[in-house]
Amino acid sequence: MVDYDVIVAGAGTGGAITAFTLAKKGHSVLMIDRKERNRIGLKTCGDALGDHHVKKMKEMIGLPDLPKDIVEHEVSGIDLYAPDGVNKLSMIGPSTKGYSFNRHKMGQWLVSLTENAGVEIMASTRVKRPLFDEGKVSGVRVSKEGDDADKDLRARIVVDATGATGMLRRQLPESSLIEKTVAKEDQMVAWRDIYDTPELEFDTPDILQIHWNQEQTLGGYTCVFPQGPHRVNVGLGVMTIPGYTHPRKVYDSFVRENWSFMKTKLVTIDSSGGTAPIRRPIDTMVDDNFMLVGDAACQVNPINGGGIGSSMLGGVHAAQVASEALERNDTSMESLWDYNPRYMESYGIKQASLDVFRWFLLNVTNNDINFAFEKGIVKGIDLLSVSITGKMEIGTGEKFKRLIAGIGKVPLLMRVNKVAKLMNQIKDVYSQYPTTPKGLADWKARLTPIYDAAKKA
Repeated sequence: MVDYDVIVAGAGTGGAITAFTLAKKGHSVLMIDRKERNRIGLKTCGDALGDHHVKKMKEMIGLPDLPKDIVEHEVSGIDLYAPDGVNKLSMIGPSTKGYSFNRHKMGQWLVSLTENAGVEIMASTRVKRPLFDEGKVSGVRVSKEGDDADKDLRARIVVDATGATGMLRRQLPESSLIEKTVAKEDQMVAWRDIYDTPELEFDTPDILQIHWNQEQTLGGYTCVFPQGPHRVNVGLGVMTIPGYTHPRKVYDSFVRENWSFMKTKLVTIDSSGGTAPIRRPIDTMVDDNFMLVGDAACQVNPINGGGIGSSMLGGVHAAQVASEALERNDTSMESLWDYNPRYMESYGIKQASLDVFRWFLLNVTNNDINFAFEKGIVKGIDLLSVSITGKMEIGTGEKFKRLIAGIGKVPLLMRVNKVAKLMNQIKDVYSQYPTTPKGLADWKARLTPIYDAAKKA
């Protein structure tokens, strides 16, 4: 006997979109979150979303337009700064148009949408562990704030949308094909503050800033995201590789000391830290009666840690496949498997390619970056193209002339060429994602040598 068709653990962006889509298709859905109902949406985040993600959600599931009170300011582009703080690349194009928004209000709006669609919300409730029946996931055990006893809830499908912790994923049996843990080197820790700046007016509040500095934010970056003329979201992220420094310490010693607006009067709106995966998607995101969405599935851009748009996309694909499986009365791993290739085709291929590029970026120095920016070896359109397609083009013509202009850095240029080839190789492998679980082991074996080479590029 089941209580719901689907239980979604986690009311973040991916979880909410999953629940919303399933409810619109007529399924009974329970969405659980550990936060109080009025606090859902409070999360460490860059608070920015590309317009193309919003349009895609409207096209796929009829998601309404973002309410005006959620949007802080419209975004038209991104400036990427070299470590010297002088040279920069401006990236302006369709994929950089979007919004800086109020993350809390967006979370509340998404939950309201799910409620209006018929989803039951259980807030202030911790999901403690998955339940099993004959070795297969059959529900969850929860602990609701104020209740003395835990409660067992049953569902035909359970969706783990618990974020970077992967609370349910980590408790799957060893026999599961799903990866239980995410390596430290594939995670980023971040710190960010949101300020009102009454004494300072940002000249270009529609332009987001990303600052590279390998000595201070190894494997990460500092972001300065205006949310209007007198408000800013400023933070940083670093990879959790050996020797990394806690981001709050870097924030205090580096950001506070080197950004002029930090010396003006600041009114703190929010201050918090968090963790996010920065890697390719989990190799398989399904098991019997079980699916992963959002950060729990590592549906995050490996370069910038952004995961709102990709989590939304993952939520739609998960919900659509789950609905089809429920209608077939077959929620086995094989029946849910199509979620994997659908996500890989729509975003995972690019994500895997950017994961290769991440390792290249980790291994370049501040001098390399300054040189490439100063000499024009890299243009904003190059990085914009990489971020959109996950492909680095190295050929003749104008780009070849720019590469030759950097002849003083021949080893660097050779590495650029090598990583471009590796990015293409990984895209080829992901374009051949197995159509059934039986092909997973052989497919994963093809990934290993490419990523091993990427880490040395």
